[in-house]
Amino acid sequence: MSQFTINILFVGASFLLYFGIAIWARAGSTKEFYVAGGGVHPVLNGMATGADWMSAASFISMAGLLAAGGYGCFHLSNGLDRWLRLIGYAIGALLT
Repeated sequence: MSQFTINILFVGASFLLYFGIAIWARAGSTKEFYVAGGGVHPVLNGMATGADWMSAASFISMAGLLAAGGYGCFHLSNGLDRWLRLIGYAIGALLT
């Protein structure tokens, strides 16, 4: 079996797994979709919001900042990460 065939099978199996999880875990109402039926602790909700804020775009921009500004800009990327996490916790606590 060629490497291309193995890659296609692996990617296809991954997508089938993702679709299966999505169908199994779909929400039955808008309340379940937005606030998980009220069963999520505020800290966990804040952590999830913070994770959404720290998306791939944030990390790519931090890498670009370090590439453009050198090691002297490292404190900016570290501070941005902590600031976004703090904002995410605050928003998550307010939403629940």
